[in-house]
Amino acid sequence: MFKRKTSCIYQGRIIPPNIWRDVLSKQQNTQNFTSAAENLESENSVNEQNQQNHTPPPTPPNPPNSIPADILQASLPFVNEYGWTIDALSQGAKKLGYPYISHGLFPRGGAELIDYFLEDSRKKMTHEILDKMDGLKVHQKIRFACVTRLNLTKPYIRKWPEALAIMAQPNNVPMSIEHLAKLVDDMWHLAGDKSADMNWYSKRAILAAIYTSTELYMTQDTSPDFTGTFQFLNRRLQDSATFGSLINEINTFVDFAAKSTFGILSSKGIGRF
Repeated sequence: MFKRKTSCIYQGRIIPPNIWRDVLSKQQNTQNFTSAAENLESENSVNEQNQQNHTPPPTPPNPPNSIPADILQASLPFVNEYGWTIDALSQGAKKLGYPYISHGLFPRGGAELIDYFLEDSRKKMTHEILDKMDGLKVHQKIRFACVTRLNLTKPYIRKWPEALAIMAQPNNVPMSIEHLAKLVDDMWHLAGDKSADMNWYSKRAILAAIYTSTELYMTQDTSPDFTGTFQFLNRRLQDSATFGSLINEINTFVDFAAKSTFGILSSKGIGRF
């Protein structure tokens, strides 16, 4: 993770990569980790001038180091209060007893928290439904998978428009597309799809459209326990046999909902790029 030079900012000062490597090398000893991190500011002055214009590169999802992964997991309960932000990451680090400035381990900030959540939720969905598909028809399996995945987003749904805005930023679009592709591929695989022709692509394109539009609908759903969302999902799945009309209807809704959502976010200064 730290083969490349990666810096972070603490109280307006640039923290050079060699200091963060010293912090991570002491990860097995919490006391040493905390002590090293708390002394970052004093050690920073040596290299501050050489680091003023450095831009940290993105880091891969699900960092192999146990400390970042633990912090990401611990940060999720703070999303509803702080959003998909560095503040949520700082609270997660604090909860585990690490320094508040440990959010510096995540150069992409809230995008890395979203990245972790999407990957973790996909794995949880697979685990939850893997042994519960017996006796179900294909369309029932697909619906089961969609509902299971939507339920994992439900606890964060009021903050999900913020996540969508972050994922829509140009530098985060590849991450978003990759997660969606993996999700719909897993759903079809779990449903028993073994097609190897053009249907393989069309099925995944349709399901991606169905799932993303349903998730977007969910962000605006005020019905009890999101019954409106699941009714919307049922209608989309029933209409999926007619690809053209389905896509046209979904595009109409997505266009309206996206303009509404991002208009609200822009008025709050969220997701501008």
